[in-house]
Amino acid sequence: MRRLFSKTQRRILLWMAGGQCQVCGVALNGQFHADHVLAYSKGGKTITHNGQALCAKCNLEKSNK
Repeated sequence: MRRLFSKTQRRILLWMAGGQCQVCGVALNGQFHADHVLAYSKGGKTITHNGQALCAKCNLEKSNK
Protein backbone atom coordinates (compact mmCIF):
# COMPACT_ATOMS: atom_id res chain seq x y z
CA MET A 1 0.00 0.00 0.00
CA ARG A 2 1.27 3.46 -0.94
CA ARG A 3 2.08 5.78 1.99
CA LEU A 4 2.59 9.13 0.22
CA PHE A 5 -0.17 11.09 -1.49
CA SER A 6 0.31 11.52 -5.25
CA LYS A 7 0.68 14.95 -6.88
CA THR A 8 -2.94 14.75 -8.04
CA GLN A 9 -4.17 13.82 -4.56
CA ARG A 10 -2.15 16.69 -3.06
CA ARG A 11 -3.74 19.17 -5.50
CA ILE A 12 -7.19 17.86 -4.55
CA LEU A 13 -6.42 18.15 -0.81
CA LEU A 14 -5.26 21.75 -1.25
CA TRP A 15 -8.39 22.57 -3.27
CA MET A 16 -10.68 20.89 -0.70
CA ALA A 17 -9.00 22.93 2.04
CA GLY A 18 -9.60 26.17 0.15
CA GLY A 19 -5.87 26.89 0.24
CA GLN A 20 -5.84 27.09 4.04
CA CYS A 21 -4.51 24.88 6.81
CA GLN A 22 -7.41 22.75 7.99
CA VAL A 23 -6.40 23.20 11.65
CA CYS A 24 -5.35 26.84 12.09
CA GLY A 25 -6.60 28.44 8.85
CA VAL A 26 -3.31 30.01 7.75
CA ALA A 27 -2.93 30.52 3.98
CA LEU A 28 -0.85 27.66 2.59
CA ASN A 29 0.39 29.40 -0.61
CA GLY A 30 1.01 25.99 -2.20
CA GLN A 31 3.37 24.86 0.59
CA PHE A 32 1.74 22.28 2.85
CA HIS A 33 1.92 18.84 4.38
CA ALA A 34 -0.51 16.25 3.04
CA ASP A 35 -1.59 14.54 6.26
CA HIS A 36 -3.50 11.34 6.96
CA VAL A 37 -6.53 12.03 9.22
CA LEU A 38 -6.37 8.42 10.45
CA ALA A 39 -2.65 7.75 10.66
CA TYR A 40 -1.15 5.44 8.07
CA SER A 41 0.52 3.56 10.93
CA LYS A 42 -2.92 2.87 12.40
CA GLY A 43 -4.38 1.53 9.17
CA GLY A 44 -5.37 4.82 7.52
CA LYS A 45 -5.48 4.60 3.74
CA THR A 46 -3.74 7.02 1.39
CA ILE A 47 -6.95 8.30 -0.20
CA THR A 48 -8.24 11.86 -0.44
CA HIS A 49 -11.11 11.15 1.98
CA ASN A 50 -8.49 10.34 4.62
CA GLY A 51 -6.27 13.31 3.84
CA GLN A 52 -6.03 16.93 4.85
CA ALA A 53 -3.83 19.88 3.98
CA LEU A 54 -1.96 21.25 6.98
CA CYS A 55 0.73 23.87 7.50
CA ALA A 56 4.06 22.44 8.64
CA LYS A 57 3.59 23.75 12.19
CA CYS A 58 0.21 22.08 12.71
CA ASN A 59 1.32 18.81 11.14
CA LEU A 60 4.48 18.61 13.24
CA GLU A 61 2.53 19.43 16.42
CA LYS A 62 0.02 16.71 15.56
CA SER A 63 2.77 14.09 15.28
CA ASN A 64 4.00 14.95 18.78
CA LYS A 65 0.70 13.92 20.37
